[in-house]
Amino acid sequence: MNINTHLITCSDENNTQTIQQVPFFSFNRENVLWSPDTLVYADFLEKLVFNVARKPKRLITHLQRIFYCFHTHMSEQLFAAIVDFLVILNKRGEAISWRVVIGAKSQLSSDQFNLLKNYLKNDESEAQLLPGNQYSIFSKGLLGVNKIVEQINHPDELMDYDPLDLARDYIEYSQLEEAKQVLEKAVMNHPERVELQQELLAVYQSTRDSIGFNRMLVELSQSGINMTDEWVQLNDYFKGRNNNG
Repeated sequence: MNINTHLITCSDENNTQTIQQVPFFSFNRENVLWSPDTLVYADFLEKLVFNVARKPKRLITHLQRIFYCFHTHMSEQLFAAIVDFLVILNKRGEAISWRVVIGAKSQLSSDQFNLLKNYLKNDESEAQLLPGNQYSIFSKGLLGVNKIVEQINHPDELMDYDPLDLARDYIEYSQLEEAKQVLEKAVMNHPERVELQQELLAVYQSTRDSIGFNRMLVELSQSGINMTDEWVQLNDYFKGRNNNG
């Protein structure tokens, strides 16, 4: 992976560069900002941190650091990377700030997520006062440590989030694909929760995703999971759309 690829640029050392128009990213688009190939480099995160510290206004490196920590389940390093990103933005880039924080929610503790959310919601809050941790570079009054990479023994450990709340956060910020993935997994894990099925059906209908709907319908049927009547109704809706061309 070339960590110097120019995807997002900004002003650096009084030299103004044009900010290019880029497609909306999500944490699932690994080929854009993160690749599994980077895992073979033990010091890859250290290099990203070094580049962030050397050129703090180069936003692409911040995002690569965030994506790397997210995909390797390093929640403390992820929190530090987001804090550093927000400190450098200093209340600019509201849209991308919200998308990063909401997108990373599943890998953050509830306290970390609420702290970042409250900072973004409060126009009077100061970026320099964001509390970081031992992995932060720019948060005021905190010192870093030499050990940047920490092995997580249980990367699949569930965070204390209700999947319905997480999905609704994604929906609120138009991250419908992420919401769909969260709900599909949650419906399989918690088939007794009718509200999860209803929310998933609403996403299928709003996105007109008949392919995803049919795939999930087959999986639920084969698993013997009780489905609400809304599944039949939406199935008839998609069939009617197909018949009408």
